[in-house]
Order: sequence, then structure tokens, then C-alpha cells
Amino acid sequence: MSELNLLWTRTSDGHVVPVAPGVGLAPGPGASLTERARMISGLLPDGCAVARRTAAWIWGLDVLPPGVNELECDVDLVLAPGPVPPGRDPRWTELPDDHVVEKDGVRVTTLARTALDCVRWLPRRDAVAALDQFLRRGVSEKELRVMARTLTGYRNNTRLSALLGLGDGGAQSPGESWVRLMTMDAGFPRPRTQIPIPGPNDELLYVDLGYPEYQVGLEYDGEEHHTGRRARAHDAARRRWLKKERGWNVIPITKDFLPRPGPYLEALLTTLLQRGWEPGDHTMNRIATRLAHLNRRRR
Repeated sequence: MSELNLLWTRTSDGHVVPVAPGVGLAPGPGASLTERARMISGLLPDGCAVARRTAAWIWGLDVLPPGVNELECDVDLVLAPGPVPPGRDPRWTELPDDHVVEKDGVRVTTLARTALDCVRWLPRRDAVAALDQFLRRGVSEKELRVMARTLTGYRNNTRLSALLGLGDGGAQSPGESWVRLMTMDAGFPRPRTQIPIPGPNDELLYVDLGYPEYQVGLEYDGEEHHTGRRARAHDAARRRWLKKERGWNVIPITKDFLPRPGPYLEALLTTLLQRGWEPGDHTMNRIATRLAHLNRRRR
């Protein structure tokens, strides 16, 4: 790979920013992630591209770290490999030409390749939430598995294979993805997503995720559309109606689920058992062990 050399200069406000021959000052602090990606993209040699979280942002998907503003994020890049390692297939490469496109003036990995890299490299919880977004956007699990097999020497493929099976395009928010993943990790059966239930006036109501056979649901209330007094009142009335008219018990989950999932998982276990769930000894022991671990963390 040809070296990527940047010059640096100090601006009048004291910040150090990159420049290059023929390229003016880079957008400084306060510039959007897209603006900074566009500038850096113009400096990249062949075989390099904007990638991972930044590429997802360019594609219109927010997989940035929870609570982090785009203005605070660095631009992620994938660089073409150097000389072929000894013993490696000479066709080895991490960035084939057909994995790169230009979008909004940015040289960026394709939607599928971006999904593959996010699943491979992001922290596990973030990786599954990102995968859900890509699946909802139309990228298929099969497409990602096929693409990964074409990349000789592609690192983290074992991790990738395990995580791809956890995705669900029905998740409507990262919070729903996290709840589904942590519920499964605790030993519960995989919940279904976006469960349709006949509502009043022939309309369909949807429960975020849950178990239709036991009429037990989970809904994550940590997103913007669930905040505010009016939204909370609407959600509470809707859940009361579902319980009274349809027999559904929907457990609301708030943002403190992530640091303190134990109470919610205990409520889920109690409700499922009351509704007739009969887990085997192995499943029950796994859940009990997980809950005991979470309770120790709370002390």
C-alpha cells in the first residue's frame, strides 16, 4: 500500500488539523462526521476507504457508541494490506475493489461490507444492535456469510459466525436489540420481535418483543418516542388495554436495564412461570446462575 502522509497545522483557535497538498484546511472541531469523512476520503490512496461506524453513519445508520455525539467520533478507516504475508494466498486482501463505492462524496465501504466489519469489530452488544439495523435495511445474513467466506484470512470469522445468528431485523431500536440479546444470554428462549395483536377498531398493535404462546411481552421505553408525560401515559393505557382485552402482560423496560438487568429478568421469569412456561432443569439452572451473578453485582 502506498503510504498515507498527512501534514498538520495549528489553527487560530489552537486545534491541530490535517492538511495535504491541494487540500485546504480540514474541517475542524465542530464539523460533522460526514464532513470530516469527506475530507479524509479525498486523501486516501487506492485500496483504502472510510469504514465501520463512520461508514454506517454515511449510509444513514446510527451505530455510534451509546450516548456519544457524532461530533465526538473519530473517522474509521480500513487500509489495504501491505505485502502478502509468507504462506498467505497471493490473492489475499481485506478490501476488494467491489467492496468500495462513493457515497455523498465519500469513498466508503459498501453497505454489506460495512455491516460485516461492524459485526466483526464492534463490542458484542453494539455489534448485534448494528446487525439488526443492517438486516432491517435489507442486507441479509446469507449475503454476509457468503461475503466473509470470500475473504481469505479474514480475522474474527469465528466471532462473526456466532453473532450473525443473533441478528433480527424486527428490532426497531438499539434498546430492543440489547434487551433481546441480554434476555437470551441469561438463558431465556429467543423472543419474537414486533408481535402483532388485534387492537380496537380493527387496528393492529405491536409488542416490541416477547412470547406469544404465553402472552408475555417486553417493551423498551428508553427511546425518545417513549419519553414525556403524554407518551408514557399513552404506553400505560395501551398496556392496560392489552392486559384487560387480550390477556397480554407487557413488562416495560427502562434505560436502567443495561446497568441493572436483574430485576427485569426476575420479573420476566416470574411472569413466564405464572403463564405456564416449564423450562428444563438445564435452562432453569442457567437462568438462576445468571440472576445470582447479577444480584451479586448490585451489592
